[in-house]
Amino acid sequence: MKVIFHGDDFGLTSGVNQGIIRSFKEGILSSTSFIAGGEAAEEAVSLARENPGLDVGLHLVLCDEPPVLPPENLSSIIPHGSHFPSRVEILKRVLKREIDYREVEAEWHAQIEMLTDAEIPVTHLDGHQFIHLFPGLLPICLRIAEDHQIPFVRASIADLISLTAGCKRIIQWIFLISWIKTFVSHSLPSHIRSLPSAGFLGAGGRMKRGAVLKTADAYRRKQFSSVVEFVLHPGIGDDYTSHKYRHWGYDWKKDFELLTDRSLRKALDLRGIELTSFGKEL
Repeated sequence: MKVIFHGDDFGLTSGVNQGIIRSFKEGILSSTSFIAGGEAAEEAVSLARENPGLDVGLHLVLCDEPPVLPPENLSSIIPHGSHFPSRVEILKRVLKREIDYREVEAEWHAQIEMLTDAEIPVTHLDGHQFIHLFPGLLPICLRIAEDHQIPFVRASIADLISLTAGCKRIIQWIFLISWIKTFVSHSLPSHIRSLPSAGFLGAGGRMKRGAVLKTADAYRRKQFSSVVEFVLHPGIGDDYTSHKYRHWGYDWKKDFELLTDRSLRKALDLRGIELTSFGKEL
């Protein structure tokens, strides 16, 4: 069995960028996904070019963060202000058919072009808060994957149930799994690969070494998948990121410490579990 250790939100802030790069150089992280509208996006592009062994995917964004295109070009998504609205607001507009999907497609193409223009290979797609799986938005995500020949899209959840995640997170997890099973899994074309992803219930520093090993052991025994992705959010724990995104309740430093924990690497080696990346699985 193989595992991919992945860091979301590359480009969000400089502190997150540093955590991801250090987790790659000093630990077991092999993959990240890029937030094109993040305040440290240009720094992330430079770091990606300096570290070609790091797999880079695109973290498709349509909520909370600023867009790449001018907001006035996205009037059905951003009717006022300079940032995308919340995930809940986007879902409401999707269900009310108020979104002009041509605007979504233009924005997401602009996001990926920040990587392709810099000649950075894009190995996978995922979405900020799983928004890429929303009705109406998934087909756009799949068209972008087709246009840019991207083989992997995050569309499968591998978390084991954990009551420590809290009721709200568990309810979201149940809804997400149900949506994936009833709709998303039947919408993926045969040439798109989706690896089981663990980390939704343990997001933001809540995933512990024991949970990683328990999940890996469970998938290894069941032989459900030969590759599992663990999604984390490493950062250096700087005050700026912690203050700006305090409403997330994340502890970026804990994920960084997990990814650089030598005892975790040793425990995986003893189990015969191989570290891999999206690029190696092409």
